[in-house]
Parts: sequence; C-alpha cells; structure tokens
Amino acid sequence: MASFGHVAVGLLTGRLHGGARNAGGDGGAAEGARPVRRPSSWLTMLSFAALALLPDADVALVALGACDRGTCGHRGASHSLPLALAIGLLAGLLARWRRWPVVRTVLATTFAVGSHALLDFLGAGGRGLPLLWPFSETRFTSPVRIFPDAPRGLALLSIPGAINVAIEFAVFLPLVVYALWPRIAAWASARGLGRRIPRLPNLSFIEGGVAGGAAPATAAAVSQEGDPPLRSAG
Repeated sequence: MASFGHVAVGLLTGRLHGGARNAGGDGGAAEGARPVRRPSSWLTMLSFAALALLPDADVALVALGACDRGTCGHRGASHSLPLALAIGLLAGLLARWRRWPVVRTVLATTFAVGSHALLDFLGAGGRGLPLLWPFSETRFTSPVRIFPDAPRGLALLSIPGAINVAIEFAVFLPLVVYALWPRIAAWASARGLGRRIPRLPNLSFIEGGVAGGAAPATAAAVSQEGDPPLRSAG
C-alpha cells in the first residue's frame, strides 16, 4: 500500500498518546478538577507518523545495495512485530528520561511501528512478511487481502497507481480527520465558527482526561449544593 494509510494511523496514535501534556501537573487547574487537555503538539503527531513509516526505511537499504529478497530487503526484518516491540521499549526508556507517561509511550510506539506490518499484511499483493523475525524467518501472508497494493517507484504515477492511492485516501481520511479534529475545532473557534463545528467523541479510555470540555465539578462544589448544615437547637 501507499504511505497515506501509514501516516493516518501514525497521526491518530499521536493524538491518542498526547505527547508531554500528561506528564506534568494540573497546569494551574483548581484543586480536585481535572485539567482541560490541549491538542497534541505537531511534533508529537509527526513523530508518530514517522514511526509508522519507519519499517519502509528498508527501501533505503536496498538502494544502498542490500539484497531485496533478503532479510534486510523491502518487507523484511523491519516489518517484524518483535522489532516493533523492541522499538517501543526503547521509546519507553526515552519517555522515562523525558518524564513522559512510560506505559502509554511503549504501547503507542509499538502500535505505530507494528501497524505498518499489519496494514501491509492485509495488502492485496506483495510478498509475505517475516512477522516473527528474529525468532523465525518464515514469511506470512494473509488469506484476506483488503487494501490495494500501490506500485513502487514511478509506476505510482500511472493510472492504476493513482486509483490505488485514491482508494487508500478515501479509506483512511476519517482517521486523519479525527486525529486533527482538535486543531480543526480550535482553528474554527478562533474565527468565530466554533458553534458550527460539531464535537467528536473522545476515546477517553485511551486518552484519559477531558478533551476540550469543561472540568467536572469538584467535591467542594458538590458539597455546597447539598443539604444545608444542621443548626444547633440549644
């Protein structure tokens, strides 16, 4: 498949991860209130998009002389799931040093890198993938092929290549829209269009916190709205 699908998944992962916005304190929020979450930074989202594209770095190795059919060739070891987990663990060490959420970073990085192999695995065409390398060099192919396999090189500019790219664009465009929606809504709100922009549901069980909404009432506020204190009769 072409790169748009991988970029879309990477951008979505960047939004769900949130970058450094979960690492600090409450950012000045009232005691007991949950902070209003800001959109992920462009650096965070582009970093995860690059991680989703990372397995295709094997194309550069082929250009430098590596055997295309070997382990270092295209759709070789770089597309293995254990390697994606190893990169995720390395990212977790970096996150600990930068005081980012470690577990969230490990999971998001592993998913971003591993999603590349999973999407290629479901591609309509192409060679099998060594999903378990280095434990096994067996190449696996999916019995179900969903996504079109775009041609490589200049053949991508042909009519069949353009059709495959258009199909992939239509399939993955909703992911890009969801990933960029907080920024789209912020841009519209700054220009007085916020009331016309609907809110999309947040994946709170992944993202955590409150995204773009008001903080929930604090315990103190709730107690003030309850029954009035009893007065002494003596």
